[in-house]
Amino acid sequence: MRNLLLFITLISCLAGCSHESNFVAIESISAKEKPLKIITRILTTKSANFVQEFKEGSEIGLLITREDDGGLYDEDSDYINVKAQANLISNKISWQQTPEVTLNFDPAIVYAYYPYQSQMRLSTASIPVKISPDATQTRDYMYGTHALGQKALNSISPMVLLNMEHALSLISFQINLEKTEEGSYELDAVQLGNKAGGTALICKGMMDIRTGQITGTACCSVATRLNLEEPVTLTKEFCDPQQIMVIPTRSALMAEGDIEALFTINGTSYKYKIPAKTVWEKGYKYLYKLTLSGEALTLKEVSVTDWMQGNGEDATSSIM
Repeated sequence: MRNLLLFITLISCLAGCSHESNFVAIESISAKEKPLKIITRILTTKSANFVQEFKEGSEIGLLITREDDGGLYDEDSDYINVKAQANLISNKISWQQTPEVTLNFDPAIVYAYYPYQSQMRLSTASIPVKISPDATQTRDYMYGTHALGQKALNSISPMVLLNMEHALSLISFQINLEKTEEGSYELDAVQLGNKAGGTALICKGMMDIRTGQITGTACCSVATRLNLEEPVTLTKEFCDPQQIMVIPTRSALMAEGDIEALFTINGTSYKYKIPAKTVWEKGYKYLYKLTLSGEALTLKEVSVTDWMQGNGEDATSSIM
């Protein structure tokens, strides 16, 4: 059937084109396979600590599947975990694939993840995710697939725009001093972790690159700590956000303090208990504004913002 359609199309081109144009048409039709071309777009927050855009040398992993049934494209095992490396050409990022993906007439779906992990050869739909005890060492895990409105991807239209989205939750803290508070206070570190014996916050899991969902690994609840390179002097104005990435919580916290935030100020540890019923979802930023007064931190405001930008909606809301 496909050959018949191809023959009819060829005859139509020959009938309606000049002799010179016929050769162009024949070459175009006979090109049954074309290399996949990808463009990436990151839906991200404006912060120097997290990935704004891919730079030269960045690597992402690709899984190439059939659009109709989700099976491996062209039954090629090399398409399970294709490495795509960013090269800077004329001030634009160009992705070089290893191995190069070749498309035929069958529509394909491309799934992507970051950062690339070479050992993932058997089940790229499940990518190891790890939250480091040193918060600055936690990777900005991302996943992505075709942008909304993408036409069918095959040899006729071999270019795909991949929207890369964040799989973690971004937790931010801003602290100020009570108006009546005197003295000098310096913030040296912020830590997020479970209460003694708690398991609400997990530090390892497996990410499905098709959905971005992370399934936690049991018995892994190590705290993550952000040690500031330079102490932040606290004033009556809220300081700049201090940000930590975590694996999204599996469900709402059962009780206040299931997760604890510890702040090292002037060498003393101040504890803030995350409220009950809190849920941290993937791709969202959560901002906690706290005021230091005497020996305690008081919550002034909590807000949640969609980590993804440019969705055309008011993405910020208060949850307090």
